[in-house]
Order: sequence, then structure tokens, then C-alpha cells
Amino acid sequence: MSGTMSKTENEKNRLQDEFNQIQSESGDFDISNHLAKPEDLPDLGSIEIYDYDSDLTVASQQSMEVLESLVDLFLSDVPQLKQHPYIKTKMRDDALVYTETIFLQKMTRKAFLTQMRGIDNGDNSARMYEVLNQTIGQIRENAKFSSTQKTELEKFYKELRSNLGYTEIENPDVNKPVVGSIEKEEDGSIMDNRKLNEMIKAALIKKDENKK
Repeated sequence: MSGTMSKTENEKNRLQDEFNQIQSESGDFDISNHLAKPEDLPDLGSIEIYDYDSDLTVASQQSMEVLESLVDLFLSDVPQLKQHPYIKTKMRDDALVYTETIFLQKMTRKAFLTQMRGIDNGDNSARMYEVLNQTIGQIRENAKFSSTQKTELEKFYKELRSNLGYTEIENPDVNKPVVGSIEKEEDGSIMDNRKLNEMIKAALIKKDENKK
């Protein structure tokens, strides 16, 4: 038992001696001589925390403005149809999709600028230029998709208006009522919601059939 304790004590003493020796040898060691100086580092620019939530909020507001102006363009002379639950729900759903499109455009542009700054700071690797070219391609695709999406939305409301029997818009000015619109039935009475629901349903069925 005493032999075991003695061996343990000897090992502890040996380790303590080694530790003391390391400390004494490194007493004059100055770590600052081995660290990079600020002037030796590349200019990384200012570091800022990007506010993604704020950008998403702005994109949502922009999207809703686009959809509201589009609905006003095609349905401003038909307030009863403009306030229909289906139209209001569709407008919100379309705005959500368009929000993602605007936000994606912003993020792709942000990535592009970050990559350009990286090249300006000296990253001239082949991989960086490959990624940059891919981002440029994505920017083009985003612009094309955004344009196509807006065209499809315009087409939907134009066809819906036509299928419901309303006259085609000749002078697209949201601040002026469209002459020749149909807001009343033949007997002069205002169309009730049930009749309007049936007309919308029939118009959507007709639109789907035209796609086939």
C-alpha cells in the first residue's frame, strides 16, 4: 500500500517539476510578437447585422401595393366584385407569393454585392467567379419570373372580368371609372351575392376549360 502511494507521489512531483520548468522557460514569452498586426490584415470593411425581418416587411408592403393597384385597375368600376370574399382572399394569397419573389430578388442582389466586395478585397479564385456567374444567372431568372408572374396576374383578372360579362378596359386609369361596365342586372336591380357567386364560379370553370 505504501509502495503504491509513493509511486503516485513521485508521479505528481514529476509532473509538477515539468510544469514549473515550462513556466520558467516561457516567462519571457511575448505572444504579441506572434499575432498579426491590424495593418497586416486585409480590409474586411464594416461589419453590420443585416435586418432580414425589416426587408421582408418592406417586400410584403410592396407586394400588397402591387396587388391592390392591379385589382383597382380591373375592378375599380365594380365595387361589389372587388369586395367579394373570393377576390379579397385571392389578392392576399397572390400578395404572399409576390412577396417571396420580391424578397428573393433582394437577397440575390445582396449576395451579388457581397461577392463583388469579396473580389474587390482580393478573392480572385476561380470558384468565386463561378459563384458570381451563377448569381448573375439567378438575378436574370428572378427578373423573368417576376415579370411572368405579374403578367399571369393581369391575365387572370382580365379574363375574369371578361367571363363575368363586363366590358374590356380601354383606358387603364385607376383614377377614372371605366365607361360601359355592368353593375346591374337587366331589370336595373343590383346583383345579389348569390348571383355574383354563381357568376364567379362559372367564370372560373370557363377559365379552366380554356386552359385545356
